[in-house]
Amino acid sequence: MKGMTTNLFELLSNQRLTRFVMPLLSLVYTLLYVSAPIFPPVWAENIPLPVWKTAIGLIGLLCSCLLYWSRQSPLLITTMETLLYLGLSFATSDDSFLIPLVGALYFCVCLSPAPRIAAGVGEVAAAVSLVTVSMHAGHMLFLEWSARMAVIMAVVAAAIAVRSYRIRRKTQQREEQERIRSEMLARQRDKAVSRAQVAGELHDSVGHDLTTIIALTQGFADSVEIKELQEVLTDINQVARDGLADTRQAVRTLVQEHDAIPQEPDDDGRRFGSRLHTLDELDTVIAHARAAGLAVVSTKTGHQLHDPRQDNLCFIVSREAITNTLRHASDPSTIVISRDYGQDGALRISIHDDGHGDEHGRTLADRKPAIHDHQGVGLKQIGEQWRLMGGSLSCGPSENGGWTVEAVLPGTSEKEGNAHD
Repeated sequence: MKGMTTNLFELLSNQRLTRFVMPLLSLVYTLLYVSAPIFPPVWAENIPLPVWKTAIGLIGLLCSCLLYWSRQSPLLITTMETLLYLGLSFATSDDSFLIPLVGALYFCVCLSPAPRIAAGVGEVAAAVSLVTVSMHAGHMLFLEWSARMAVIMAVVAAAIAVRSYRIRRKTQQREEQERIRSEMLARQRDKAVSRAQVAGELHDSVGHDLTTIIALTQGFADSVEIKELQEVLTDINQVARDGLADTRQAVRTLVQEHDAIPQEPDDDGRRFGSRLHTLDELDTVIAHARAAGLAVVSTKTGHQLHDPRQDNLCFIVSREAITNTLRHASDPSTIVISRDYGQDGALRISIHDDGHGDEHGRTLADRKPAIHDHQGVGLKQIGEQWRLMGGSLSCGPSENGGWTVEAVLPGTSEKEGNAHD
């Protein structure tokens, strides 16, 4: 039953179909009326019957044709049909020309705004009432008027039902389109986040490794006297520099789209890189720095709760700070990494080097930048991740010289443990 009702509403709401059905019904009614045995009223007795029927048929044809344009101007066509109804009814002394009138009223209710609907219903009801009162009297007046009003109200009710169904269907279509659009945007955002994660891994891991190679080959080339070996080391150094430049260009390309997307923390607290790093991996980074000629001191105070997300961010910021020292600091000799854990699991980390120069403007050994930096990559994005985790990150020159990176991250393990209990 529900399926039949839905199909009926689909049929009635199809304006392309009803714009032909309504005129066709009106035309059929006109043909039936003209073909039936009718007689002209008293005032038209001198008019030949064929001429009279032809005139009535042409007016009925006009009413049928007007219904075709009801979609374009519903209220105007309703008004014209009302006038034709009044003219036909009084000319023939017959009040049965309702089909064109209610057809126009149907389109008016379906397609017009509320004020025009009220105007259309009002003029149709007034015209029908006027004709009925003029042609009937006594107890037949009420019966005829009630029957015609019932027809009008039934048409209005059907039109309102079809109108409501069409509005609801359009709303559902818009909701479905919005859902599809939201899913598409979500997929685009996921792709952009994935690119940013790859960019973070390239910048932090590959960039650090290439920077270490540059520092090691440059330092070794300056210490050896064999010309052939110096040339090989210089070539390796240049290849590493080119690779570092290409890596940073790839990072900028990958994060370009991601920068315009609102950031939200991942479920595992990861934003940079494809996996969570551990503090054990920091030993490898420190070994690379020591091999490049830096004295690295790492200290820890307080009780460490071993929060994987906290460890991951601690490793990322430490690696980035060491890499920046290798690449940008002028004549650095020492890096001090201090981690202080609070009783609530909060972490305060400080990475300080004793390099010279303005904002790490020169690299180790050759005193010139390996590649120009681009804002939005490195510590800036890492700082965004610390803020998303409720912490803060700052960096700048120290009062006693060198460069310092400081970060604070509140404890989360105990709170999450309580939440899971």
